[in-house]
Amino acid sequence: MAGFKWLAGAGLFISFLAVSGLCSAESFKTVEVWKNLFTVTNGDGVDSNTTFLITRDGVVVVDTRVTPNEAKKVLAEIRKRTDLPILYTINTHYHGDHTFGNQVFEGSGPIIAHESVRKNLFGDLGKGHLESFKSRNIPGMDETVVTPPNMVFKDEMEIFVGGYNLRLMHVRGHTDGDVFIYIDQLKTLITGDLVVYRNVPSMRDAYVEEWISAMDVLSDFDAEIYIPGHGESGGKPVLIAMKHYLLKLKEMVLNQLGNGKSLKETQDAIRPVFMEKFKNWKNLDRLDANIQRAYLEYSLKQGS
Repeated sequence: MAGFKWLAGAGLFISFLAVSGLCSAESFKTVEVWKNLFTVTNGDGVDSNTTFLITRDGVVVVDTRVTPNEAKKVLAEIRKRTDLPILYTINTHYHGDHTFGNQVFEGSGPIIAHESVRKNLFGDLGKGHLESFKSRNIPGMDETVVTPPNMVFKDEMEIFVGGYNLRLMHVRGHTDGDVFIYIDQLKTLITGDLVVYRNVPSMRDAYVEEWISAMDVLSDFDAEIYIPGHGESGGKPVLIAMKHYLLKLKEMVLNQLGNGKSLKETQDAIRPVFMEKFKNWKNLDRLDANIQRAYLEYSLKQGS
């Protein structure tokens, strides 16, 4: 799987305790998911989530949104609630909708991520990634300076800050550098795009089988709150919905491969089933690309 990147070319939902900061037509808002734990959702041209934890010593920020302007909105939301310093900023993976606001937090404590995130954002790779986002006409992209993390780790890292223990763990799935964060005192998992809720995931950098395995890893944690990379936070059903999507994709693709079907035949067979099954999800236009990604991965596995 190391060379796979070339293929790209039980719980009740947690009631939100507070909603504030309605800032734009796109319903930018800040939700207090749990005491001292906030998630910023929606915004101009992007719906990725940024989470921040206010501790007695300072603030931890997870993901920085898609542009410096969006990151400044997050900082303003933090400053409405505390004057304590930003101690750590964490990137859950390298995609620009989670990292292109890094420059706003640079100099306010380390920016932490898996080592591959720095690799993917550094130099020409980072410039190419920025250009791909600029082509989407997202407001504020021209102000973005790619800012890679300046503290990296390989497998696992723990942060003890202000009465909280944050456990950062690396798995592969959505990308080769996914990190999720478990906050023991809050029984909370911040998943990045390993979990997205009611949203067809992007699989352009995916490792489908490892992503499914990552769902099992997440399931093993004693968590009551799941904060996804996109979509609303909630209880165990947030995780279950993501796992179900991945397992159904694998099952149907393997069935088509077993019957000797071509990629197009596989897409034509699976697409209408998924269009109906996930009709209330966002980004249904990604289905064909996701089927292709899974088809190519499992084709290689069968041929090896």
